Amino acid sequence: MAKQLVVAKPLTVTASRFALVSIFSGALFILLLSILHLLQPEFDPTWRFISEYALGNFGWMMHVAFGLLAVAQISVAITIFPHIRTVTGYIGLVILGISAIGVIIAGIFVTDPISMSPDDATFNGRMHSIGAMLDYTPVAALLISLSLSRLDAWRPIKNRLLTSAVISIIAMLVFILQIPQDGQFGPEVLAGLFGRILILADIAWLIIVGIHAAKLGASNRS
Repeated sequence: MAKQLVVAKPLTVTASRFALVSIFSGALFILLLSILHLLQPEFDPTWRFISEYALGNFGWMMHVAFGLLAVAQISVAITIFPHIRTVTGYIGLVILGISAIGVIIAGIFVTDPISMSPDDATFNGRMHSIGAMLDYTPVAALLISLSLSRLDAWRPIKNRLLTSAVISIIAMLVFILQIPQDGQFGPEVLAGLFGRILILADIAWLIIVGIHAAKLGASNRS
């Protein structure tokens, strides 16, 4: 017997507004990151982390980008909170909130150059690394997607939700496998490339959720 879908509560006007905030924040993050690739070509995107853009002449743009990412994460959490009905979903929300805190920490503290030995890491560099390690958006995306997929309102985009979440999980695992055990990075280590794929997958999921939530809010008001 097929599982019966759960009827979702209508999204409030406030939740709908946060959905729009998540969409624009995610889109602006991608825009700023794209511009930084053009303005600072000295950071080879195949092995240099996006965090290192904060070390260049346009470092303020990377700080803003991190802020936008955190805003997108928090906005999505607020938007979908009324539609979370399972323990899995609540765990996902907590992880998403922790991820946003991690992104804020990573945005405040400037990373050390990737060429620097871990033994020589500065306070700012260590704090940035701690913030980055708190970001488990892919795990949150999968848990939340599984929860939302039970609702009638989210059923139309179930495949998009789960596919984008799984892609994000795979990108995270591949990225982790790229990290050298000795901490020595170089052109032969493609951590920068897969890190960018990971962040784009995360943003894609956030925007997919935001767009659908905004549509739900609009249909409820019509």
